[in-house]
Amino acid sequence: MNFKRIQWIFILAFLLFDIFVGSSLILETRFTVSNGQQNRQSTVLKEMRNDSINYGNLSNKQQTGYYIAGKRSTDGGVLEQESDKLHNQNFRFTSGTLTSEFDKPIKVSADNTVQRINRLLKNKRMISLGDHYRYNKELSDKNTIVYTQVLEDKPLISNDGQIRFRINSDHEVTGYTQTYLQDVEVLRQRSNTISQRRAITWLYKHNQIPNNSRIRWATLSYSKLLNTTTDDKSVYVPTWIVEIKTKNSGAIQQLQVNAFNSTVMKETPDSVNTNSLNNK
Repeated sequence: MNFKRIQWIFILAFLLFDIFVGSSLILETRFTVSNGQQNRQSTVLKEMRNDSINYGNLSNKQQTGYYIAGKRSTDGGVLEQESDKLHNQNFRFTSGTLTSEFDKPIKVSADNTVQRINRLLKNKRMISLGDHYRYNKELSDKNTIVYTQVLEDKPLISNDGQIRFRINSDHEVTGYTQTYLQDVEVLRQRSNTISQRRAITWLYKHNQIPNNSRIRWATLSYSKLLNTTTDDKSVYVPTWIVEIKTKNSGAIQQLQVNAFNSTVMKETPDSVNTNSLNNK
């Protein structure tokens, strides 16, 4: 075996050793950081319990999402164009909102309301663009059943993309209001979001969650970024929407956390439109 061959063997062995050691250090660092974050979150959760803040099982799983742009369908837009196909109802289109009253109310029961409306959405002669919406339990109550537009498999929590069905005292669907986000486009590649647990503990650390309260739900949705537009479109970002009820007063508030950078977002009249002020 000549000297050069032996030299190359040693060089290759050292390279493989360096790669192994480097990989081990990276993995160990990631584990240490991840383990440290989990320990800090566990400490915060204990502090929350000591402050009489109730919460259910909080997921530590990261999800993914996009920056998304779109604009509300207004006069002459997709929603108004599609509404020409509607039958058996009186409707009007004003300021980007379609308001409709059925000629004959649709009878439902507490057991089949959602199933009945799901079938209704599949009928293009009754609901325009119905396949773009999905039932939202958190935003619904006995008087209003809310469907939110779906963006990249997540609900759009905004007045820009909702159908709100009205339920009367006789358990009948009498009509609805509808908005639609059109010309939707993805602005950036898919990115990881913070976990549900991270969002809750972050809000607590920033004194957003009062003592003696209960976290009713926390869901990952798309909501509008304030004062951010591109090509006359609004920008929407994955957001943890967290609803909290104070035990003593019964007051309910909704908080929002940007799921990309953990920023506590200011709520706007257009960001969340819910019936959750009603006690469920």
